[in-house]
Amino acid sequence: MPSDGSPKPDRDPSPPLNPAGRGGLALVIATNLLPLAGVVGFGWRVGELLAVYWIEVAVLVVAYAAAAMFAERPIRLEDRSFYITGYDEDAERDEVWEREPRPIHLVSWLPPVYRRNARVVSRSLGIFAFLLFPLVPVGWDALSYLTPTVGLAALGVCGAQVAEVRREFFAERAYERRSPYMVVEAAQRVVFFYFVVGVATVIPVTAGIAVIEAALAPGLLDGLADAFGVEVVLLPYLLPIALGKATVEWSRRRAVREDDPDGIATWFTGEDPRREWRTEEDTTGDW
Repeated sequence: MPSDGSPKPDRDPSPPLNPAGRGGLALVIATNLLPLAGVVGFGWRVGELLAVYWIEVAVLVVAYAAAAMFAERPIRLEDRSFYITGYDEDAERDEVWEREPRPIHLVSWLPPVYRRNARVVSRSLGIFAFLLFPLVPVGWDALSYLTPTVGLAALGVCGAQVAEVRREFFAERAYERRSPYMVVEAAQRVVFFYFVVGVATVIPVTAGIAVIEAALAPGLLDGLADAFGVEVVLLPYLLPIALGKATVEWSRRRAVREDDPDGIATWFTGEDPRREWRTEEDTTGDW
């Protein structure tokens, strides 16, 4: 209390954490590195963590495919640099896009769906061929990682994806501003990024382990496995994927919250022909 007896003024409350600021970035990185601590300190299985990651991406694809059915805008295929599965630079729009859409109202509390979007969505599901690629070397042993723990984590992932789709597409009415192509493209850019990270991780890490075991320090990996468990030896596979996941979350957050994100976030922004037209018009107007 001040000397004059008046009550001490309250201090200004701390500003909330900016999800797209440095504090938000630190939180995303820390959250995604926690599984590594779980492997070292609590005996978590690397295979189970990778299974959760795989389920999260698969749910992401399905959730965005469902959201694409509500998209109102027609698709535009010209002059794109990224094509989803089922489309390429020589693809042409179906005749259905030249007519006025016919909305189908399923329930009163949801916007209408459009039958013409179904073909785009069905073609886009071919991306599961990329999702199945990591399971090829594992085979049926992948089923051994479907434990109750993974099941609970999968339920949490499903809930988080449904909440994200609801916030992004329905609460903010993004379905009015996007075409079905743009919606599924957002998910496929994530899948393609993970695919590149996976390939860039498995090949060099496997080669490095082979070189260490055969030439540089024979028996070193066996000693580490005996001392700390075999899961610790697999950490070099998990670390790049965890950092890649942090990159995806951070970049998608910036792509949603910023009008003109830069850096790797531009990859997850996707291509919006209307945004490009507006940019060209603004540039022309400056002259």
